[in-house]
Amino acid sequence: MPDATHVSPASRPRRLSGEVWLSLVTAAALLIQAVVAKNVLEEELDFVSQYAALWVFIVFLISGERGRVAELGTAAALVAVTGAVLTLYAL
Repeated sequence: MPDATHVSPASRPRRLSGEVWLSLVTAAALLIQAVVAKNVLEEELDFVSQYAALWVFIVFLISGERGRVAELGTAAALVAVTGAVLTLYAL
C-alpha cells in the first residue's frame, strides 16, 4: 500500500515556463482583439495595430529579461496595449 504522504511526480501539476505562459497570453490577446474589432467595433485594424500584442511579446524575447517581474510586466503591457488599440478604434 503506498504511503499517503508520497506524491508521484505524475500527479503534480506542471508550471508553464515564462515564455510559454506569455505566448499563451499573447495569443489570447490577439484573438480577443480580432473578435472584438470585427464583431463589436466592425472595424478592420491596420497591420501594426492588429499585431500590437505580438510586437510587445517580440520586444520581451529580444530584451533578454527573464524572471517573474519581467513576465508580469510584459503580461500587463500586453493587456494594456490590446485595450489601448481597441479603445482608439472605438473612438
